[in-house]
Amino acid sequence: SECEHINQIQVKKCPRCGDTHIILNGKRKDVQNYLCKKCHKNFNEFTGTTIAYIKKKDLLKPFIHSMLSGDSLYVCSKTHHIAIQTAFDWRHKIIAALIAYTPTSYQGITEMMVIEKRFSRKGQGAKSRNIGQKGKITNPASNKKAESKEKGETQPLSLVAISGRTSRFEIKIIQQGPLEMEILEEELGKKLNQVNKLCIEDEVILKKFAGKKRISYFVKQQGKKVRGRNKFYNTENIENRYIKMNKFLERFHGVSSSYLQNYLYWYMVVDLIMYRIDSSSVMVERSMAVRKGKEIYKKCKLFE
Repeated sequence: SECEHINQIQVKKCPRCGDTHIILNGKRKDVQNYLCKKCHKNFNEFTGTTIAYIKKKDLLKPFIHSMLSGDSLYVCSKTHHIAIQTAFDWRHKIIAALIAYTPTSYQGITEMMVIEKRFSRKGQGAKSRNIGQKGKITNPASNKKAESKEKGETQPLSLVAISGRTSRFEIKIIQQGPLEMEILEEELGKKLNQVNKLCIEDEVILKKFAGKKRISYFVKQQGKKVRGRNKFYNTENIENRYIKMNKFLERFHGVSSSYLQNYLYWYMVVDLIMYRIDSSSVMVERSMAVRKGKEIYKKCKLFE
């Protein structure tokens, strides 16, 4: 197979029951099969990963290079002779697995800001396909864009961007509508347990969050000069990354809110590549080797 990083994984336990008593069970299409002696299930090195059921695995590497070079879905489908729906599925299988690069914790001085994004139903109009479900077309009479407006489901998305003073960086969709303390605490509370100083904008919710977590915080105030040691406390790092993120998303001519988090993972990896001596295709291949990648892909769509 072309995915060397996945092939280099040593299968040490059964992906289904977790037992380590496994034996070789022959090869199929040059892929080594294994048999678990406890649950008697057959599996291979791709079982449970994002690309487990992709048949044309030899096209993945060139597809990744095309995707990262900025080719559209149409160009990728014509270049590699695959359907546009297949190109869409491959793209989202790859970028959904990039969640593996999300930081688990932050330390020292950390910057934090709240972002609002317009809710988008791109691709879910009256004649749209139900993306991600092959062969199933929505009723032409239904129009999710119109239904959302009638039900008042067009509230903007509340996102939170967090950045350390190193390469640690994350943008996460917290909820639709105004930011709530309980949900913010549930999503990000544990990641900030080791933070010494939180640099935030003048947002009431962030002040309350820092106070509840008992984290010392510095509020950036517009038009006010900062002197002394406070000059090291700012949100310039996160603001610059936010500007670059918007430029990155411009090339897609709008992103559906259902899949926005996937594209944010993609941008986080692009940002991370700037701090690592590692090719982008290698990083993507490693993320595709994440176990339970298939489950991650199934749950990646946020708003139905």
